[in-house]
Amino acid sequence: MNKSNRFLLIKAWGSGFWSDMEHVAGQLLIAELTDRIPVVYWGADSLYASEDPLVKDAFTMYFLPVSNYSVDHLVNENYTYYPTRWNGGNLRLPGTKDLADLEDAAIANVFSRSENVVVSNVHIYVNYLTKWIKKGHPAYGLGVNDIYSYLYRKYFKLQPYLSGEIEDFYLKNMKNKHPVIGAHIRGSDKIIECSQLDDLNNLYPQIINNYLKNNPTASIFLLTDCESILSRYKGLYGNKLIYTECMRTSDDNIPVHSGLPHYNKRKKGIDIIKDTYLALECDQFIGNSYSNVSLAVFRLKAWLEGTITLF
Repeated sequence: MNKSNRFLLIKAWGSGFWSDMEHVAGQLLIAELTDRIPVVYWGADSLYASEDPLVKDAFTMYFLPVSNYSVDHLVNENYTYYPTRWNGGNLRLPGTKDLADLEDAAIANVFSRSENVVVSNVHIYVNYLTKWIKKGHPAYGLGVNDIYSYLYRKYFKLQPYLSGEIEDFYLKNMKNKHPVIGAHIRGSDKIIECSQLDDLNNLYPQIINNYLKNNPTASIFLLTDCESILSRYKGLYGNKLIYTECMRTSDDNIPVHSGLPHYNKRKKGIDIIKDTYLALECDQFIGNSYSNVSLAVFRLKAWLEGTITLF
């Protein structure tokens, strides 16, 4: 078997957008380390699925393909598949997540598979994989966040229409308002994961106010999933505040990414991406290290020392 018929199919993890992207990044590293061709297919198991998830991949609605192959190339009567529940007829369908794949022995097993197509829909963090990175690989010797940065910047290339929308917003709303401090402030269901969320969120105004004291003409770009947070910051900063017109929740018990069934899935992904990439245009950034959106902002740009803070 040669590399041209060795594939890793990366299916959706089924969580928040940048959590799923972190999952994709970990699998891309596995593809590099096992000399497999990566193929991403986000189907009906994605929170950001296309209008026809059994036919149209959602990942490539937002990003360019990570290789020259699609899921169609993986359907071959002569191919073998792992895990054995997968076959050429069900690759587009949602499937049970084998959480045992998070164990060291199971990960090692993936590295030794001989099947043509290995399928993964389980989020494996990069820190589980560092022991398999050999000298000579670009990620060898790097810290976990630096490995993610290497993978994000290498593989995550926006579709041109989306780059265009982001640039258009920047030119109309941000370009002439520098310096800009970006602030990603989570609300809604994040309190379940982060019990001290309110305490963390109360730290933002002091840092923003200090920034404005040193930069009186500065603006604030706010990323938030919560209407009450947006309303509060409008009251605090008035016309200094910049924000996109995306869907936000008015109920802290309802998560935006899974609790608003009327929120178009494709639009939901676009909104998250636009906020994330617009944050990269900021001169300073503060965020929440418990949030994958803030982590994505950190990983996608080579921030100068002292210009980014994650609580």
